[in-house]
Amino acid sequence: LVKGRGNGLYAPNAPITRAEFATIAARLVGGTYEGADMFPDINGHWAQNYINLAAKTGWIQGDASGKFRPDSFITRAEAVTLINRVLQRLPENKDSLLPGMKTFPDNLDTGKWYYLPIQEAANSHDYERITDSIYEKWTKLQQR
Repeated sequence: LVKGRGNGLYAPNAPITRAEFATIAARLVGGTYEGADMFPDINGHWAQNYINLAAKTGWIQGDASGKFRPDSFITRAEAVTLINRVLQRLPENKDSLLPGMKTFPDNLDTGKWYYLPIQEAANSHDYERITDSIYEKWTKLQQR
C-alpha cells in the first residue's frame, strides 16, 4: 500500500499530501479507473488514477470549488474522514451518537463538516447499521 516517495526514500517524517493519502486508500481497492477525471485539477498528476479510483468509491471528495488539491497536505479532519469512509464507520447525524462521549473543545460545532468524522474516530463504541443504509447508530460507548 505504501511505496515511498521515489529514489529509494520513504521520508517517514514528511507530511503527507492529499494525493499520497488517496493513493494509499485506492490501493486497497486495486485496479484502474476508466472515465473522465473526477476533479478538474488532477489531469497529468502522478496520482491521477488513484485519486479518481478513491473518488469513485466515495472515499474522497473535493473542496467547495470542486477541486481536489492533490499536492496540499491532508488535515487531521480529512484523514479521519477518509479512514472512516474506508472502514464504513459513518454516523448519519449527531443523533446517531451517545451522551458521555469524548469531545474536544475545538470540535463542538455540530454544523462543521468534520464534527461527525472526528467523533467517530475518537470514541470506541458498539453500533448498529441503520437499515438499508451505509450509516450507523451508536449503541454503547466502550470504556476508555
